[in-house]
Parts: sequence; C-alpha cells; structure tokens
Amino acid sequence: MNKCSLKGQIYKATSNAYWVKCGEQLSKCVARGVLKIKGEDLCVGDYVNVLDGAIVSVEQRKNKFIRPKVSNVDLIVAVISCEPKPDFYLVDKLCINAVKENVELLFVVNKSDIDLRLYENIKKEYGSLGFSTISVCANTGEGIDLLKSKLIGKLAVLAGQSAVGKTSIVNSLFNMDLKTGLLSEKISRGKHTTTRSEIFEQDNIKLIDSPGFAVIDAMVELDELPECYPEYLQYANSCKFRGCSHISEPDCEVKNMVKKGVLSKERYERYKEIYFELSKRRKIYE
Repeated sequence: MNKCSLKGQIYKATSNAYWVKCGEQLSKCVARGVLKIKGEDLCVGDYVNVLDGAIVSVEQRKNKFIRPKVSNVDLIVAVISCEPKPDFYLVDKLCINAVKENVELLFVVNKSDIDLRLYENIKKEYGSLGFSTISVCANTGEGIDLLKSKLIGKLAVLAGQSAVGKTSIVNSLFNMDLKTGLLSEKISRGKHTTTRSEIFEQDNIKLIDSPGFAVIDAMVELDELPECYPEYLQYANSCKFRGCSHISEPDCEVKNMVKKGVLSKERYERYKEIYFELSKRRKIYE
C-alpha cells in the first residue's frame, strides 16, 4: 500500500528539527536528505509535505524573508519604541523589503505610556506612504485589542530591534509569560531573548515572534531600489533621465523635492546610504 504524505506548515525550526502542524497535530520532523542536496533552506511559515516524520518537499512560497527567516507572510508588524532609540536605517530597509515582496506593513509604536511623540512622528512620515500606524502599551494592554483586529486571519511576523517589546506584545496578545528582553542602562541597547522564529496561534491569529535584528539586508537589486520608495514614484516621471537613480543625475525631480522640503531629507540621506551599500555589494559579485 502506498503511503500518502501530509501537508502542513512549519511552526518552529531549530538547527536540525522542525515542528510541523498538519491539521490540529503539531509534530517534530526532520528534513529529508534530498532537500539538503537541493539546497532547500526551510523557513518558519513554509508549507511542506511530510511522510513518516520527514519533510519530503516544500510548496511554492508566495514570499520569503532572510531576516527574520520566514515565508508566506501576509503582514509585517514593525515594532518601534522610544527606548531603545529607533534605528530608522533598519526601519527603511524593512519598508523596502515589504514593498518588494508586496506584503502589508503595520507600524506598532510600543511603550505609549512613556512618550507619544514617536507615534505622531511615525504616523506623519510613514503614514503618508501608505503604511498604517497604531500605538500600544504591551505592559498595560492599551491598544492591544486594536492590534488583534489587524491580525485576524493573517500570518503576521513581528520585526524590530531587541527590547522594543515584541515578546511583551506576544505575552499580551496570547496571555503568555515568555521571557522578555532587558535594556542595557549603559548603552540603551536591547539584549536578545528570542533565539528562533516561532508561530504562536490563537483565535484565528497566527503571529511569528522572531529574533530582534541587528543587521538586515535590503532584498532588492540596485536598479529596483527607487521603485521601493512610494513617495519617489510620483516625481520620477519628471526627472530628466528615464530610470533616474536620484543620486548623481542632473535635473532630478526627487532631489529637487528634497531640497524644497516636500520629501524627507533624513529619509533621502538613508536612501543614499542604502543605494551605495547595494552598489558596493553588486561590485563584489560582478
């Protein structure tokens, strides 16, 4: 009698084992050797086929992210707080990846009990680009019900610097007691607590908690970068040169709008930094 494989989704992964949910059953599995030979890099969120406790194949992904290492995501929840100080260079890279993979991005500004000015700033700068922003306080529960309503029916991934409160948000959403990170008093940087990505599920909400990022790559080619900035697209057609990179070309309307204060100077400076980073990377591989 031929055995049939079961289709499931990877909920948690370690270096040598995967927890796959098939129906209502969560089982520990290994990856069949042929997947390693093919170079398949399994991710939390992957839909896979399982036979006798072994993952034998991977279904086609609708998207994949490197850091955090997840796939088939419907929503990225970018958690930011006033402590530690936000790194907008990393935030912009997260925006780039969301636009590139056509994934919805939601900004969640945590620790609203400390300072609401950050929420207003994020809402003003990124809300105008089409990204939604909400304010929460994981410790008091403020805004958590609104966040729940945004997550229902989706596979969402939490992303953000360490100690911004990602795990506290998971605890508040699912009434759990996971260990949370501490903030170093000397340097105001977060200490990592989440060591691997894992899906938590309850009430039609599937949420991936992932390790805080210290480094994140923009998953785009150099020529694609300008298209990942929604606010630049409306002015790009007025640039003198078609395919303008908005870096060194003359008569660039995007640079003109930055000078006039219509476009954010700070975000443009970070755009240039990311552009030159990608340019350097391309030269290495040429």
